[in-house]
Formats: sequence, structure tokens, C-alpha cells
Amino acid sequence: MLKNLMRGIKALCLIGLVLFGWRNYDMLAPRAAALYQTSRQNLAAALSGDLSSNLLGADDTSSATEDSATNSSKQSSGQQTDKTASASSVTSSSSQATPIESIVQNATLKKAYYYSFDHNVPKAARQVFLEAVATYNQTGLVHLVAGQASGSQNSVTFSMYHKKMTTGATSVELGHGGPDITKQISWRGTQYWNNATASLNGSYASAFSKSVAVHELGHALGLDHSSSTESVMYPVSQGKSTLSSADIAALQTIYQKNA
Repeated sequence: MLKNLMRGIKALCLIGLVLFGWRNYDMLAPRAAALYQTSRQNLAAALSGDLSSNLLGADDTSSATEDSATNSSKQSSGQQTDKTASASSVTSSSSQATPIESIVQNATLKKAYYYSFDHNVPKAARQVFLEAVATYNQTGLVHLVAGQASGSQNSVTFSMYHKKMTTGATSVELGHGGPDITKQISWRGTQYWNNATASLNGSYASAFSKSVAVHELGHALGLDHSSSTESVMYPVSQGKSTLSSADIAALQTIYQKNA
């Protein structure tokens, strides 16, 4: 008797839910579709393992942002040279280091970098880039100083570009950055150096933030996207500009090879 009563109650609840959904279909269906699409995009971005990167964040007119990097390689005659372009304190602990860009993984890089600004970089962008530089210098693992690199010295060039997303786009591109590693083999041995870039998309006000600058400079120094929400390299923006312990661990892996 009790089992039949419970079955009847469950059946009535199910019928009630079906009727509610049918009567409110016009309101619920668009919300469900939007939620599904957003979740799918965020999951794909967060789990992306290639060098096309997505930095998702908020903007006045859009809810997401993207950054991207490209891969190329070239080899010169004479001395063997392979050149490939890729894409603050410590807070939370993590047992796994932030991923490292593939072309940096086998490179032995010096910690010193010279950084400079393109002529078109406005004051607001210079400020957030300088804050990002200070964030990485505080680790003691890299040492970025203003100036022009020469020969086999590491460098980072900060720049601006303008790119508007198409109407109806669900994401906007706020910036991009990546390492450009040169490997030179000669009678003196093997040398590596990095002529990296980090750029902000001036078409969107939200690009002028420390968190975006730290993320893009992280790419330039060799950090790849992380699946940890505590990392500045997480592809869905958490507004974080403080390096996590996992970010620090990855920098140690890259820059303590020469120690």
C-alpha cells in the first residue's frame, strides 16, 4: 500500500514538472541553450592543450576574451640555427607545476631579459606591463630590465594591436603573447635565447588590466595554459595577477637549469 502511494506521488511530481516545463518553454529553453553553450566553450578553453590560447574574461560588451599564439620554425645555413615562435608573490600550494610551452621545455634559458615598448603603446598599457614585470621579478627566478637586447640575449617586446570581434561573438580577444626561441649550435656549444612578445588588444578597455598583462607576459616567458583556477595562466580569467606556487614551480623548471 505504501509503495503504491509513493509511486503515485512520484508520478504526480513528474507530471507537474513536465507541465511546468511545457508552460514555461519559451522562457526556459533559451536559458538552457545559453548555459549549455557557455559551459561547453569554457570547458573546451580550459582543457585546451595546443598553442592557440583562450583567456576568457569580462568586458563591457562581452563576457569572454581570447588570446592566441602561432607556431613557426625556420633554419639558416652556416651555423645551425632553429628558430621557433609560439605562442606577485606566491599564494596557493599545488603539487603540479603550471604547464610549459612546448618549444621552451628543452631550452636552457638565462634568467636575464631586456624589455622594451613599441612606439604605439599608450601610458595605461605601459603601466600594467610594468606591474607584470615587477610581479615576475619578485620571484627572483627571472630578471627583467629596461633596454635593448643584443646578440644572444633574451628580450621581451611589449606592443599593442586593435582587433574588434564580429557582431554576435561570444568572446573577445584581449591579448596574445608567446616565446620565440632561437637554438644556435656552433663550435662553442649550444646556445638558446628568447625574443618574446606580449601584446594587448587596444580595442577593449578590459585589456588594460594587470591580470591580462601578467598572463601574456607569462606566455612570453614560457608558461602555457593551466587547468588550475589558482594559476594566472588559467584560460578563464579569475582576475588573478598573483603567481601561484604552481606558476613559480614552472618558472623554476625553465630558469634554474643554468643555476
